[in-house]
Formats: sequence, C-alpha cells, structure tokens
Amino acid sequence: MKRLAALLSLALLAVIAGCSSLTLAYQQLPLAAGLWANSYFDLDGAQRQRLKDQLQIWQAWHRREELPQWLALLKQAHQALDGGVTRDELLALERGARASAERCLQQAAPLAAPLLASLRPEQWAHLQKKMDEKTTEWREKNAGPDGAEERGKRFSNNLERWVGDLDRSTRRQARAEAASWRFDLTTMAQGRATRQAHTLDALRAWSRQDLAGGTALLMRNLQPQPAEQAYREQVITGVLKVLNGLDAQQRQEVHQHWTKWENDLRTLQAGG
Repeated sequence: MKRLAALLSLALLAVIAGCSSLTLAYQQLPLAAGLWANSYFDLDGAQRQRLKDQLQIWQAWHRREELPQWLALLKQAHQALDGGVTRDELLALERGARASAERCLQQAAPLAAPLLASLRPEQWAHLQKKMDEKTTEWREKNAGPDGAEERGKRFSNNLERWVGDLDRSTRRQARAEAASWRFDLTTMAQGRATRQAHTLDALRAWSRQDLAGGTALLMRNLQPQPAEQAYREQVITGVLKVLNGLDAQQRQEVHQHWTKWENDLRTLQAGG
C-alpha cells in the first residue's frame, strides 16, 4: 500500500502529507528522519551528529532543486482531476514521483555512504532485527481475521493523505472495496522479503561506495514484481474509481487541499 503514495503524486511528500502543517513537517524532516534512522541502526553519538549534518545538507538541496518539481506534479494533478483522471494520467504522475525519488536517492547516496561505512556489525544486525520485526508485524496484521478490514482502512487513510478528508459515504465505499480485493498473503510476503533484501544490499553497496548500484536496487523496490501486478491493478482501479466518483463540490475541495500544499511549498522554497 505504500506504493499508493507514488501512484497519486510524490513519494517523499507521503511522509509529511498527513501532518496538519506541511511547512512545519518539512522543516522538522531532518529531525524525524534522524530519529527513524536511529531506531533502525542504533547509532552512537558521533554517528547521530554526522547523520544530522548530512540530512541538513540534503534538505537544502531538496528545497532548492526538488520543491519546484513537486509543484509541477501538483499542477499536473490539478489538470488531471478536472477532466476525469485517466489511467495514463495516473501512471504519468507515478513516473514523475519515481523520477523525484531517484533524484533524491542519487543526492543522498554520497552523503549516506560515510555513515553506512562506519556501521559496526552489531548495528547491521540491529537493522536486520528491526526489519524482521516489521515484517512479522505486517504478516500478523494481514493474516488475521481483520486483515481485509485493515487493508481497507489503510487504503482510505492513504488516499485521504493526498486528497484531503473524504465524506463518510466515499470513505466507507473505498474501505469496503479495498477490503474485497484479492490478497495473496504468500505472494505479497515474498514481495516484501525481496524488497527487504534489496534494501539491505543497497545500503551495503552504498557503504562500499557503489552508489549507482545501491540506488538501482532501491529504485527496483518502487517497481511491482510480476506476481504483484494483479494486486497493483486493483489499487489503480480503486484510486481511479474514487477520484472519478467525486462530485463537483468534492473535486473543488481536493483542488483547495492541493492549492494549500502549493502555497506551503512556495513558502518553503522561498526559505520560510
């Protein structure tokens, strides 16, 4: 379901889209990213300081170079919504999001490499343990009797991060439809395991200064595997159904939601 964010627009913006203040969330992104990284790597004091410094450098680049690309994608989304979103338009937004993600990773790679090279074996083991715990948690949620309901809730929640609050009827319909999708736990678990392996291999590649190789592995994580294509098609169909089922008032509210984002991003771009 994390790919839903890319389907709708911008990969990184998904991290902060749910916050009531996009500006505040963006400004706090280095701190939040640092806390997240520390939870996975169990960094020491010197490593945490290095990470903080590199995140600030990365964010300065992102503010200067990537925020204009986000604004362009939002303009593209506005235009698509007005005429009824087509599959091609949705996939074009996805391609734009992936391009943004790739540029961000290419910029992050040389900044992250020294920190990753400094990791001790027990810190790599800590990362593996945390990822395994997340996988166990994911499997328990999706394998249990409430798995379908949980997937439906996650679909509608992720959707609302992008389009703003849905009315009760639309939210209920979106959850019910997503809960009815065919979900092969074995297939999806295999896909998750493959992405976890790619992530570990990519980070180790960056630690060896194989920046291009590591970035390529991470970008592969944004592509569905052949066995996942059927589920991906259900997600795409569901997104299009919700977006094209909005009435004129609801579409206007989505436009207003995105316009607020645009204003926030321009403020950030100007250094606000």
